[in-house]
Amino acid sequence: MTLIRMIAAASVIAALSGCAHEISLTGDASRIPALSTQPLDKTVGLVITDDDLSKEVITPGGGGDKVSYHPYHDLELPMYVGLGHVFKNVTKLKRAPDAATIQAKHLDYVITPTIKTTSSSPSLLTWPPTDFSVTLACTVTDPGGQTVTTTDVTGTGHAEFSQFKHNFGLAGQLATADAVTRLQSALATAPELQK
Repeated sequence: MTLIRMIAAASVIAALSGCAHEISLTGDASRIPALSTQPLDKTVGLVITDDDLSKEVITPGGGGDKVSYHPYHDLELPMYVGLGHVFKNVTKLKRAPDAATIQAKHLDYVITPTIKTTSSSPSLLTWPPTDFSVTLACTVTDPGGQTVTTTDVTGTGHAEFSQFKHNFGLAGQLATADAVTRLQSALATAPELQK
C-alpha cells in the first residue's frame, strides 16, 4: 500500500511540475537577410561536434510547462547560411580541424560557437514560450589555433498566441534569426577579419 501511495505522489508531483514540449529553433532561413557588402574572400570552417548536436536544453514555457530543443542542431543551418553571407566559402566540421584538414579545405579561419538560450511566458493557459533569447559567443581562430577575434551577440524573439498557434517554436525561431543576423553583421565589420 505504501508503494502505491509513493507512486501516486510521484505522479502528482510530475504533473504539477509540468512537462517539456519539443520545439525547433531552426525556422525559415530566409529570415536571415543578406548583407549589403560582398562576402569576404575567405574560407571558414564552422565547428559543431556530434556531442554538441545531441545536446538537449530545457527552458520554461507557459502554464508551468517547459520546452525542450537541441540548440546546436537547430542553429547549425541558420549559422551556416549567415556565415555564407559573410565569407565566400563555409564548410561544416565535426571537430577542430587538424593540419591536414586545414590544408585540404584551404581554411583561413575556424569558427567555434557557444550557444546559450532563455525562454519564458506569462501565460497560465498555453505552454509555448512568448519570449526567447539566443546568445551566440563565437571564437574565430587562425589555422594555427590562435584567436583572431571573438563575438558575443544576443538575439531576441517575441510571439503572441495568435502568431504561434500553428508554430509553437516561433519565438525561438525569431530569436535565432535575430542572433544570426547580429552575428553576421559583427563578423562582417570585425577589423581583424578584413586583412
